[in-house]
Order: sequence, then structure tokens, then C-alpha cells
Amino acid sequence: MTARSALIVGACPSPFDRGFYGAMIRAADVLISADGGLDLCLASGRTPDVCLGDFDSVTPQALATARRDGAEILTFPVEKDASDLDLAVAEARDRGLAPVTITAAFAGRPDHTFASLGVLLRAADLDARAAEPHFTAFVVDATHLPALDLVLPVGTTLSLFSADADTTLGISGVRYPLVDETLAMWTSRGLSNVVTEPRQRISVSAGRVLVFALSP
Repeated sequence: MTARSALIVGACPSPFDRGFYGAMIRAADVLISADGGLDLCLASGRTPDVCLGDFDSVTPQALATARRDGAEILTFPVEKDASDLDLAVAEARDRGLAPVTITAAFAGRPDHTFASLGVLLRAADLDARAAEPHFTAFVVDATHLPALDLVLPVGTTLSLFSADADTTLGISGVRYPLVDETLAMWTSRGLSNVVTEPRQRISVSAGRVLVFALSP
């Protein structure tokens, strides 16, 4: 059976869209909306395959449209121990979907953005990544994905942040390569590196690291 990928659409799109979300949504293999992400999907011309959340930020018209179009609707209580984005990733995992891309989930309140990055980190087993108009983010995890090979344009800004105490990593293909470097949690040591070669490799032998590729 051919593996299917999933696009999870959140409710916090970037104001610098320029058609970015619409193109991704229309091209998605399996489309999952997390709560208010439903409105963005419909505005982009496609009804999600799965709509889930407590629907406190979805317009009644959007929910009615999704039902009419045959979307699978999964409703959760407003008071719960997981965010709608967490629930969407869990649903993708249960359905065996991978890789998973999360979008429109990192431009809202800073606490919500931080929580969304936590969702991304916990989805390393799904080869999860974040995609926004101004950046792409990846997780390199010593347990699930110990190495990541990228082909980013020369001049791209690349920033790395350790999500665990004493993460050990290496990076090549950049202006400031690292070999078996121990990176403290959330330190700026990995901030604003620059791609200098056609191929880049990030490896992690302990811990987890978030990798941000910033669009010019």
C-alpha cells in the first residue's frame, strides 16, 4: 500500500500569504483542518477530508458546507487537555499518514505559536515539518530522525535550536559548520547560519533540534 502524506491546516495563517496556502491546500494528498483551519481550506477552494476540533473559531456556514460536502467531522469538547493541532496530528498518526506537514499554525499569539512548535517536535516520528510563507521548519530527532539532508539555495538563512538539554549535533554545507557540538536548550548559538553549499546535512546523536530555513 502506498503511504499517504497529510497536510494539517491550522487557524493562524501568516498575513504574508501571496497564494501560498491555497497552492498547498489544493495539492494536498490528505487534508486535515484543525478547528478554524476549515475556513482557510474552503476559501482556498477545497473541503478537507477530515475536520476536527472544538469548532469554537469556525463559522457555522463553514461547518455546514463541510458536512454538505461529505467531510468527516470529529468534534471535541472546548475544555480538553490537548490543542486542536495536537488532536489533528494524533489523527494523522492513527491513520498511518506520513510525512505530515503543518501549516497556518505559527502566526498567532506567541504562546499558541510556542505550543504549535511543541506539537511539531512531538511529531518527529511522522517526519513532520512546518511550512509557512516565510519559513520552513524541520525536526531532527536522535530517536526518530537522526539525520536530515536538505537542498536549500545558497544564501538561505538556517537557524537551529535545541529542544533538549545538551543536544549533540553536527551541520555541514553552511558558513559555520559544527561537528559533535553540544547545544544548550534554546541558546542562540545556532542562530542565523548561512547556506554556502548546494547540499546541507544536520545530524543529531542526542536530543532534538528544530531547524528553521528562512525564506529570503
